[in-house]
Amino acid sequence: MSTESESGELDREVDASMRMFEKSNVGPSSALTPIKPARVLVVLDGTEQDETSIAAAATLRERFNVESLILDARDQPQSEDGGDELAHLREDLAIARAGQVTGSRPILRAVGDSYDAILSAVKEHDVDLLIVPCPFGRSFEKIGTDSAGTVIDVLLSKCPKPMLVIRRADQLVGECLKSLRFIISNECEVQNRAAAWAFGLIEPAGSITLNLVVEKEQYQNLRSILKALHPEETIDEQKFADALTKTHHLLHGAMAKTATALSLSYSLQPQASEAAPPNALGNATKQLLVMPIEVDDRFTQGFVQDRIRRSPHPVLIVPGHVRIDQ
Repeated sequence: MSTESESGELDREVDASMRMFEKSNVGPSSALTPIKPARVLVVLDGTEQDETSIAAAATLRERFNVESLILDARDQPQSEDGGDELAHLREDLAIARAGQVTGSRPILRAVGDSYDAILSAVKEHDVDLLIVPCPFGRSFEKIGTDSAGTVIDVLLSKCPKPMLVIRRADQLVGECLKSLRFIISNECEVQNRAAAWAFGLIEPAGSITLNLVVEKEQYQNLRSILKALHPEETIDEQKFADALTKTHHLLHGAMAKTATALSLSYSLQPQASEAAPPNALGNATKQLLVMPIEVDDRFTQGFVQDRIRRSPHPVLIVPGHVRIDQ
């Protein structure tokens, strides 16, 4: 009797889990309203990546008539006793760079670490998009995939605004807006907003792909659970990809409708993690990667950090669950 009761309870739990798993398959999809930037914060780090960041700001000015605020966020020089009295002796890069982009102006750097100065500027100036180099303060050509850097790690956890992360110098944002890859591995509350940003940035007649990434760890864990519950059933990566597609039915439908309304090319592509974007660092394909992130979801945050670290392409990160006062 006890065994039957436990079995019935397990069945109910599995049914409840599956209903939650398929919740995005309920109801019709609506087209998204594209989001376009109006005020941009361009973060400088004193490396060769500044040229690419300034070029990105110029592209956004030409496309959307944005206002650009330029911030020299380099680490501040300190005196021997640890103070920052020497900071005023260094040339402010923002002053010179502001003259290179129409509609831009330099802003003062707040004291503190680079990430504190950036977060302070975001809060004070009410920008709606950051342009930030990665790895911050280090040459991409020297660091490559070894690290995204502490500044990026902190911004991913605390920045409440979307970030356009600048990577390799030959991947100019102006050349990458024709082909966008929206990359997601599991459901995320901010995914529709991130997709709206993607549709706001893409060039007319461009192409956008929804990449549903099948992480090997996810696949193996789910296969183990299903094997324990139903030993007679088999599941392969294609079945898992089909299930993943089903859970993202609303997102897929919304993106397809939006692409049709905007006369864009759209495709859905479930992929194993090792085959999904970003491409290898040696690949010259020009494209922008777009990813949502929820900072209270460790899996999502780790997924986004890893994709940034391995990407030669610029990456747009759209956050959720970040308070402006954090």
